[in-house]
Amino acid sequence: MSSDEIDMGFYCNHMALHLVNANNRFVIYGPVIMNSEVLVYDGNIADMRILGIGDKREYLKVLAQESYPKLEETKVMMSGVLPYSLEDKQIDAAVIDVTKAVLLPKFSFAQISKNDYISYCLIVRKDLIGTEAFNDFLALYNQAVKELNQTETLILAMGMTEEFWNMINIKFLEL
Repeated sequence: MSSDEIDMGFYCNHMALHLVNANNRFVIYGPVIMNSEVLVYDGNIADMRILGIGDKREYLKVLAQESYPKLEETKVMMSGVLPYSLEDKQIDAAVIDVTKAVLLPKFSFAQISKNDYISYCLIVRKDLIGTEAFNDFLALYNQAVKELNQTETLILAMGMTEEFWNMINIKFLEL
């Protein structure tokens, strides 16, 4: 989808910056999700040496290395291949979006950082800001945020345990 076909969307930091730098019709309206990536691993977390991260997610490498200084190597690959590479033991751990965690029930999970970080931003076409339609969207979005910040909602929507969601510390931000 080209930027001519969109009005607004939720983008990871890298893509958000890429879009607004490439097209001055858009602006990063604000951060919307914090801490939505998780470290997935098998075995002992202290034994992790090789980390897999998705393409264009270098900022996640920095966060993981700060939290896990024994990491020696990082392999950048397409995000969809990370679970297979972990299963085949080509990597010891991977950074994945929290929505993919439910697909990997036999693995263990940890935060990639003890500090909050921005995972996704809202990108908006500048001429939409202040319109009635956009203001209506913001009101509905903020209602959804209140629901999504409740652990019970996350468990019902995506599974996993209360302990998992408390450990991840995902935060949906009001706009």
